[in-house]
Amino acid sequence: MIAVLAAAAVGLLSAFLPFTPAEPYLIAVVATTGTPPVALGVAAAAGQTAGKALIFLGARGAIRSTWLQRRLSRRPSTAPEPPGRLGAMLARPKAVGARLVEVMERPRQATGVLLVSAVTGFPPLLAASVYLGRTPMRPVVFAATCLLGRAIRFATIALAPQLADY
Repeated sequence: MIAVLAAAAVGLLSAFLPFTPAEPYLIAVVATTGTPPVALGVAAAAGQTAGKALIFLGARGAIRSTWLQRRLSRRPSTAPEPPGRLGAMLARPKAVGARLVEVMERPRQATGVLLVSAVTGFPPLLAASVYLGRTPMRPVVFAATCLLGRAIRFATIALAPQLADY
């Protein structure tokens, strides 16, 4: 029971600190204790979902703040375009990042991108959480999708030591 609660705490911490991933913790606990791997994976997913939901809601509040809106509405200073290949690359329309942002603007596709992000880590879930905070995605949809994706990821990773025994 303590290992499951600790997995939730590690998941919560890793939601805010990307350099403290939950995956190595899950593998170590499963390899050294008799704790059920799926329970550990779901607990870590619940902890991380709680943290990502706070980030999502925080981004939503910050984006709607009048102070930030004033800052964002100012005209940016025009910087010279980088010369050569870098300038051509930056000027290229529809780069991968731009396409991803376009997809995340559409509610149905954004849910799919969030699920892929939660399962695979690409795009990074932290970045997706912040970006999706500025979209009309409902917090319940965000949390449910994030929990599903992270539960799949963490339960699969927690099962890895048992699969290695075969």
